[in-house]
Amino acid sequence: MQKESQRLARLLPETVEGWQIGHDDQVFNRENLYNYINGGAEIYLSYGFIEMINRTYVLPDQPDVIADILDMGTSQNAFGVFAHSRESIAADFGQGSEYHQGYLHFWKDRYVISIISNPETAESKQTIFTLAKEIETAIGVDGPLPDILGLLPEQNLVEESIRYVREHFWMNSHFFIAEENILNLNDQTDAVLARYGALGQRSILLLVKYPQASEAEVAYASFTEAYLPELRDEPAIRSEDGSWTSGHLSGNLITIVFNASSQAAALSLVNAVQDK
Repeated sequence: MQKESQRLARLLPETVEGWQIGHDDQVFNRENLYNYINGGAEIYLSYGFIEMINRTYVLPDQPDVIADILDMGTSQNAFGVFAHSRESIAADFGQGSEYHQGYLHFWKDRYVISIISNPETAESKQTIFTLAKEIETAIGVDGPLPDILGLLPEQNLVEESIRYVREHFWMNSHFFIAEENILNLNDQTDAVLARYGALGQRSILLLVKYPQASEAEVAYASFTEAYLPELRDEPAIRSEDGSWTSGHLSGNLITIVFNASSQAAALSLVNAVQDK
């Protein structure tokens, strides 16, 4: 087992609640992750995935308990992967977690962890939770969130809707903007998408931070030209469906509000970002 793999293995206990290691650990890297996550590896690879360890725990007359630990390189990447598909907010494990019957998913520092037992029994459920706590303790430190999240206004924020993205494709999977990458997103940009307000009346706030102000200026010109040219001259524009879109360029930061219920609502979100 290589040095990096040994480090991941040390995050997992030899036994848990009587369950023993069932067979040799499996280790996957960027070249062979598709062999384990067929059809779902792209999301991890696009967020800087480095390596993953898979360990199976067995106990007679009980379902296997399977643990995966993915090293995403940075805590920001780990948060991005975890938040990509989350539907609720919980902090029972790590820095954020979700649990559905037989499946626990959480993140801590640079790691994303999944623990599965199918079918789930009362015993295997307890083992999932115990194992999660042991992994959490072994990791130890929390990692920092992406800095750009600190620019999100708190009022009316739907926290579980926060999505941290670096690529155009994943942006469109959460909110479609355009087929082309008109905001020039790349692995050097930071973008966060979040929803605000009550269900059925939610505005969508997009923040994109670029390494340089000149890059933001070029990207904003590209966005307005392709998406809504009127935004070059007006702070907010009403669409045919009655919703409002607003955009603002400030240094290396682009702020865009989609689907606002009124001009005032759109501008209020933009101004709240500027205030932060």
